[in-house]
Amino acid sequence: MKRFTALLLSLVMMLSSVILLASCNEEEAPDTDPIVTPQGDKTFAEGDIFEERAAVDDELPEYDFEGRTFRIAGHKTSDFYPDPESANKGNLIVDAMVSRTTTAENRFNFVLKPVFTGGTSEVADWVSKTVLSGSDEFDLLVHHVMASAGIVSKNLFLNWYDIPNVDFSKPWWAASTSDELTYDGKCIFAISDFNYSAVACTYCLIFNKNLANSYDLGNLYEVVESGDWTYDYFYDLIKDVYTDNDGDGEKSAGDFYGMIQGDANQLNQWLYAFDNPIMRKNEEGVPTLAFKSDKINNIIQTLYDYCFNTQGVCYGVDLEKAGSSFTDMFLSKKGIFGVVTLGELTATNYRNFDDEYGILPLPKFNEAQDDYHTLAYGEHTILAVPKTVKDTEFVGTCIEALSAESYKQVIPTFYEIALKTRYLRDNESKKMLDIIINNRLFDFGYVYDGFKGFAYTLNDMFSSGSSNFESYYSREYTSVRSHFKVIIKAFDKLS
Repeated sequence: MKRFTALLLSLVMMLSSVILLASCNEEEAPDTDPIVTPQGDKTFAEGDIFEERAAVDDELPEYDFEGRTFRIAGHKTSDFYPDPESANKGNLIVDAMVSRTTTAENRFNFVLKPVFTGGTSEVADWVSKTVLSGSDEFDLLVHHVMASAGIVSKNLFLNWYDIPNVDFSKPWWAASTSDELTYDGKCIFAISDFNYSAVACTYCLIFNKNLANSYDLGNLYEVVESGDWTYDYFYDLIKDVYTDNDGDGEKSAGDFYGMIQGDANQLNQWLYAFDNPIMRKNEEGVPTLAFKSDKINNIIQTLYDYCFNTQGVCYGVDLEKAGSSFTDMFLSKKGIFGVVTLGELTATNYRNFDDEYGILPLPKFNEAQDDYHTLAYGEHTILAVPKTVKDTEFVGTCIEALSAESYKQVIPTFYEIALKTRYLRDNESKKMLDIIINNRLFDFGYVYDGFKGFAYTLNDMFSSGSSNFESYYSREYTSVRSHFKVIIKAFDKLS
């Protein structure tokens, strides 16, 4: 309780300081703008969420690991090992991560240390060579989800359910870990709050409230809460909103749009928003290709028309060539709507935006769909334990403690203090944030895609100007099915 009280006081004191840029990009920019706590905002007490989470017992036995090193390999060190030298310099997320690690280290007397970092392919190659040689070089992989899936077939990892002291029923483990990502009582890749990027990379729809009001779009928050926020509703709002600002008769980065779609990675999000994942479990509980659903042809054609045949949508414009980006366009007020990750909302350039903005979940496909759905962009990390580990009890204890402390310290710092207090400018957006986070999912077919599945269908089809899903599917199906057969065999090889 003393440690918790000290932590809480330090976090409150830091509210006038700086927050780390939580972008999902490889390069992270320094953060220099102060956080200003809104006066009179009583939607939640800042200490409540910390106190509530601190009260959740991880139920771990007591250990003394006598200063042993907990060795981690991975490409995104900001997830698990922010530079300790940057602690206590006003970066809230860094400070929370350092405090998280220190709390777990002190409790169990171990030291967290990265033993191999680098580019995504470099890490994957090193992990493969190390494990296949039988050398005990690291205890945990915290790595890029797509790059990690590419080496699953090599039988490198242990079953998470065989790791002592790991409890997937605890709130710091993503629900998808014990649901979508578990097969036959086995799990290779897990996701917990230790994977900070899995929260920061979650997508949402952002909109300029000033522009929305000028176009008389109504109260969009009420539409979401009523369940009426569907694609057709959204499309009617943006389809005809376009101004050729430069008068050249062509869409460009200088024009004004109803929707700035951005790149193809953002486009893939719509498939999940429309509740059309790549795989679902069949009656026997086996992850099975379900991508070719009854509505997939309708979805593909809908999105194709949205991108290429809708005046109000900015898509296919070479923003990089124009020296621009989605963020540049949105902050220059050249569009009403756009898709961003939650991490991007904490970028410095959003803080000084002089228009009001809000966030929404991406719309449902139609009224028949029960819930809104959100996917985390494939830049996020996963957790895996190499089969070369000699002491699984040590590994399980360390990662459970670190995940629990991430849940208690890191995530509420980002979620409640950074996003809700500083970056989201109205109470309604805070409600939308809860909807987005609560409906986040991790599809088996996406997590184990390894750049060999259907995760980039829209990229592939639309880059070639095609909307013929049947042709694409028939061409790719055999190789994709073979890929996932290999993945399932990797599960079968686990004890």
